[in-house]
Amino acid sequence: LTPRERQVLEMIAQGISNMEIGRTLGLSHKTIGSHRARIMSRLNLHSRTELVKFAIRTGLVQLH
Repeated sequence: LTPRERQVLEMIAQGISNMEIGRTLGLSHKTIGSHRARIMSRLNLHSRTELVKFAIRTGLVQLH
């Protein structure tokens, strides 16, 4: 994944919406959706839930 894709994945895994991620990064929510779709395709994942599980399993985010 690119550094931006990792950043978006981390924010998704933290439960942040596409709209808020876009505002934070200065991008449109549609661009964030495109990043999410590309991440899911590259990792062969099919839902936001699978993205979160992947992020936790790989240590990108940690449960508190």
